[in-house]
Amino acid sequence: MKIKFLIAAEEHLEDIYNSIAGTNEHAAVRLYNDFLDEIDRLRDFPLMAAVEPVLINEPQIFRGLIVKHNYKVIYYIKGDTVYIAAIWDCRQDPKTNRKKIK
Repeated sequence: MKIKFLIAAEEHLEDIYNSIAGTNEHAAVRLYNDFLDEIDRLRDFPLMAAVEPVLINEPQIFRGLIVKHNYKVIYYIKGDTVYIAAIWDCRQDPKTNRKKIK
């Protein structure tokens, strides 16, 4: 499987990194690498994450891969590609996170 980040997901990851790096750059780098490691696992196991219940009514089947307890990588599969659509901070309101998909 190939992995492709949508622009919004790249921005979400950058925002998370910048938010943490302001106080602890080492922690930001570690979290960033954790995201990339978990996302890389999707190459071999694209169905490893559960279907995302907040997005069940969307035309795509979105899945949510949990990273470090507080974050979810939201993705869908099309053909032989995993599309990373968003990265959610699960401490935020689900409605706020859902808007990141639109």
